[in-house]
Amino acid sequence: MLNFYFSANLDNDRTLCLAPLCERFLAASGQEITDPGGYFLYERRASDPDSVRIIAQVVSDEAALELRGMLNLA
Repeated sequence: MLNFYFSANLDNDRTLCLAPLCERFLAASGQEITDPGGYFLYERRASDPDSVRIIAQVVSDEAALELRGMLNLA
């Protein structure tokens, strides 16, 4: 995997991200992830830098690039 990082601002407080997740963000999500590999589509809040809401897991570079295009992430 090439470790892409894509994002888009949703509003003044929220950012949508598509990237691998570090241990800190995985822990902050409060979700139990059995396979932390690949990419994650997640939301972060500027008002709470430790907030991470995982929306989906993406398992390949190709799928991450496809999703990036669909969501207009830069």
